[in-house]
Amino acid sequence: MKRFIPRLDAKEKSFHGLLAVGGLAGIIEGSIRYGFTLHTAFPGMLLTLLGAFLGGFTGFFVKDCFRAWRGLKPYRGVNNDGWMLGGFLGSFVGALFQVAASPDGANLVIGSIAGAFFGAAGGALPDEFITPILGRMAERTPDRS
Repeated sequence: MKRFIPRLDAKEKSFHGLLAVGGLAGIIEGSIRYGFTLHTAFPGMLLTLLGAFLGGFTGFFVKDCFRAWRGLKPYRGVNNDGWMLGGFLGSFVGALFQVAASPDGANLVIGSIAGAFFGAAGGALPDEFITPILGRMAERTPDRS
């Protein structure tokens, strides 16, 4: 059965984690305002994913500007592991920061969006180095098939 279900790589795990953090932030924030709700999960997921995408775009744009300024070719991300890992970590930390900073725990989605934006922008800068590091880490771990 394991050969039919492929193992997820770091980017796919981060993508699913990003959606989970955004969805949970949406559910918790909606439940604070309206009682227990599930229909606020989708807007939380979508807005957090949009924040991560715009953050990754901004990070790659800034990186390309600095590379062009130094006379190098623009970097074209192939795997985009860095901004996905940064987006997930940023959304998680942003939601936790919003829980700690807010007296009633509101605006969790705003925290996850801002965290995803800044995390993805920061993760896009070292993107070309992250994929080889993850590849070497995968080579060292034994296959658990």
